[in-house]
Amino acid sequence: MVVSALLVFRHIVEDARRWGACFGRRAAAVGPDFLRDATLTTLFFAAPITVIYSSRALPTILLIAAALALTYRTAIRCSRGGPGAMRLATSAIDPRRMPWWVLSTLALIGFATLSTLWSLSPEWTFDQSVKILLILCTVLIIHRCVPPFERETHRIGAALGIALAAIILIVEFTVPGGVFRSYIYGPNPSYLNRSVVTVSLLMWPALALTTGRYRHYIRVGVIVLVIAAVAVSSSKSALLAICAGLLVTSLALISLRTAQIGVIVVGTAAFVAMPLMVKLMSDFAVETGVDEMVDLSSERRLEIWRATAEAALERPLIGWGLESSRMFGLREMPGVNWTIGPIHHPHNPILQIWVELGAIGVVLAAAIMVGVVMAVSALPARRRSFAYGAITATLAVSSVSHGAWQSWWTALLMIMIALFAIGERFPTAPRSI
Repeated sequence: MVVSALLVFRHIVEDARRWGACFGRRAAAVGPDFLRDATLTTLFFAAPITVIYSSRALPTILLIAAALALTYRTAIRCSRGGPGAMRLATSAIDPRRMPWWVLSTLALIGFATLSTLWSLSPEWTFDQSVKILLILCTVLIIHRCVPPFERETHRIGAALGIALAAIILIVEFTVPGGVFRSYIYGPNPSYLNRSVVTVSLLMWPALALTTGRYRHYIRVGVIVLVIAAVAVSSSKSALLAICAGLLVTSLALISLRTAQIGVIVVGTAAFVAMPLMVKLMSDFAVETGVDEMVDLSSERRLEIWRATAEAALERPLIGWGLESSRMFGLREMPGVNWTIGPIHHPHNPILQIWVELGAIGVVLAAAIMVGVVMAVSALPARRRSFAYGAITATLAVSSVSHGAWQSWWTALLMIMIALFAIGERFPTAPRSI
């Protein structure tokens, strides 16, 4: 029995090697240059443009990019030598080579999975934990296998992709009924807000990766187009992110050290004090009558934040379990007087971490942020100011909108980190900022 099993395993290994060799020859026949450009085009053109009309498509696009990157590395191995795709893929998920932010993310996923033991919705908890882990693995493969910038056109390619996406958004918002918007989302333009946020955040790595003689003009043009797209939209979170990001980027151009300390201090304060902050904000709005002056959406959000903060303070250490907030108002919550009805999520990712994973989850999430700041210090100097701007913009959005565990959001945050770390092999060294 054992001998038969060993023989079967041997045949499987031989078949896998034969299929791998065949795949490598086909990949080499396609050509590393074509696969390199296909991977980069997927990341910098397909991603920002596709999410305009399918805001939840980003994880799928990243899977395609990861497959193309692996194929590119296979072609490189067969035509030029070097490590193969599978070796790079496995090294990407080797704990010994993982940066601090990845280890912290794995710890957060582990604790989130453990929260199935006390979650209001164990099935949702486990399912979402697996999704986050798969997205992390996909992004790590992209991070390790993505081709470097080599051609002169790559100096401005990322910026052109974001510029084109911003122009499409402007057209969709300004043309009555939009071009395709009404067919996909209906008459309400606010359904494009998620796409606006995605493009406004992907702008930061695109700015960092833009080099060459006319880099300053190109960066200014991209920023103006994205600001215009945000201005004609109804996304207040994207507007807040742009303003905060540009402010910190300007500070970083003067002093990188000051910007780094500022990001850590503000980010840590936001993570630690979020339940108290939103509760005080909601109480102040009620006492001063501001809640009656704002629009219905903002008033509803203040109510959700207040109720969620009170629920978070009821279980401050371990929370109610990952994705349990979607069950608030539908299931019994001991010690909590929930009166505002069901919600999908608190529209505040940091507050959502507090209420679902408690102080332990917040500490792990803050460790991820600190790890990302540490990773920024290893980037080329000309990219760091934009990286600090990206972190600040992300924190701004995380304080007012969207759900912490939505697949498009987690994929967006992780791919931004990977894009900032893309290598360069230009014939001449890129000029400093």
